Amino acid sequence: MKILGISLGHDSNFALVEDGKIVAMMEAERFFRQKRYKLSAERLEAGKFISTYQYVDIEDLKRFLDMVKGEWGKDFDAVAVQNQGRKQEFDNLLTVLKDKGFVWKYAHHINHHLSHAALSYFTSPFSESLVLSYDGIGNDGRTVFFHGHGNKLDYLSNIPIAFGQSYNNLGYILGIKPEIDGSTAGKLMGLTSYGAVRESWVSQIRKYVLNYRKLSSLDLEELQQAGKGAQFNALYLEDIPELAKYRTLRATPKNFKDKLKLFLGLLPRYDLLLPGPKDKDSQDLAATLQQVWTEEVMNLIRGHKSNFKNLCVVGGCALNGTTNYVIEKSRLFERAHFIPNPSDCGLSGGAALYAYYALHGHEFKGREEYYSPYLGSLPYDMSRLDTLRQAYPHKEVAPEKMPETLAKLVSRDLIIGYINGRYEVGPRALGNRSIFCNPLNKDMREILNDKVKHREWYRPFAPMVTEEDSKKYFTNEAPVPYMSVICYTREEYRDKLPSITHVDGSARIQTINPGQNPLIYKALKEFEQLSGMPIFLNTSYNPAGEPILNFVEAGVKMLDDTDMDLVIVGNTVFSTHAKSSLLETL
Repeated sequence: MKILGISLGHDSNFALVEDGKIVAMMEAERFFRQKRYKLSAERLEAGKFISTYQYVDIEDLKRFLDMVKGEWGKDFDAVAVQNQGRKQEFDNLLTVLKDKGFVWKYAHHINHHLSHAALSYFTSPFSESLVLSYDGIGNDGRTVFFHGHGNKLDYLSNIPIAFGQSYNNLGYILGIKPEIDGSTAGKLMGLTSYGAVRESWVSQIRKYVLNYRKLSSLDLEELQQAGKGAQFNALYLEDIPELAKYRTLRATPKNFKDKLKLFLGLLPRYDLLLPGPKDKDSQDLAATLQQVWTEEVMNLIRGHKSNFKNLCVVGGCALNGTTNYVIEKSRLFERAHFIPNPSDCGLSGGAALYAYYALHGHEFKGREEYYSPYLGSLPYDMSRLDTLRQAYPHKEVAPEKMPETLAKLVSRDLIIGYINGRYEVGPRALGNRSIFCNPLNKDMREILNDKVKHREWYRPFAPMVTEEDSKKYFTNEAPVPYMSVICYTREEYRDKLPSITHVDGSARIQTINPGQNPLIYKALKEFEQLSGMPIFLNTSYNPAGEPILNFVEAGVKMLDDTDMDLVIVGNTVFSTHAKSSLLETL
């Protein structure tokens, strides 16, 4: 059975499921080169219109569908759609699909968190599991528990705690510059390691987390006019005495409803804006929120301990590796399952899997094989490779020599861009679209941040390590095939691995075994022969401000735009003319 999964809205993505297994996925952001790109069928008329953080146009969707049809064909047994329950858009999408020549027998419209849960559960090794799905908000809730059993997913509870929104909102309060889509959460996670937990703040922060509500449109408009950003809500945080110096009185609401809310204490009396990431109060507020936030997640999970042996965690909040580590360390469950694409970028896969198992009744007993993240497309512009070879100095390396070559280049403290095969889906796995560097070089983090990645000073870089050696260097208790769990570098190795060890000793590891990415595994073992450790500094390969790339030309061009030393595309090693002497040593 062949199912086309589709998720519209931010992080738009498509999935191909064949006989109950995801065999391919496509993320719109990789094609349009804008983070969290949104495709929409809200209007069938051509022309751009604003939709939250981006302009959308039905022509973008049609263009992307042409690519989908070119790679996956047009005939499917079923189409499964997640779009936050928007019925008119669902009908419009089916119209566009028909106009484009797509053919199917069944069409399914599937809820947001149900799609999240299905992706996690139906890629897990479990025949029964508790599933936690939590993010900003979906049409079926914010924080939702499911019971996965056989080929069924049943709703257990729907809890109105806005974990995703409260976490993201704090980034605005701390003065963190959001990404293009308005998200500060990823940057905030890096900052939490610099702060200390202040016990006197805990009670107010707990109230903030448990009672957070996004501000009304009137409040948002007033805040934006005041030049203070979007969606600030400092309710309960405003009452922390040490933060009083950062308060400004909120404008009085104009309508009776919001005036009443303000009187009843349901809206904040003050706006709160701290000095920014270098400020100690900002760092401590971030650290204290992270601890309280994790405690409240654990309180909810603990309530289901007696009924389940296994746990699946999914949704945008499942990107929080610090909380995931606490979940694993707690041993509340025998096993926990994380995935590389738990946020909305994986919803199409979940919708398609739910249709296959739950709606069409196929048997599910748990999946034995590893859920590979290497499901994306080959680079879109591989046809440009010969043109790039004419424009840049380059050298071909025999495929069997590539692991040794890559290891030698990294050992020489060179910054290597690496493009090979299909891209990895989601933000929590790398290896085919990576920048590799020497983790033993104490200056490498600063070099990368300043001269290649152009990002904030407080954001860490991650290690990639061979699975069987990982426990020697890090505190993980199980393999971490996706960068979902932030554990710690063991103390005796922190000084030796300065560029991948964060300020608090933490590390977002990705473990690799021969079956997952054989070339990179061999390269790590070769690097161990040279350096003594089978570890690379491993970060995403993307131009500044863009998502992880899937265009060869964009990757090679970074040789001109940054201080990257070499770029490897398949078996071709590229350099600039100024650095062409590096090729002579290969």
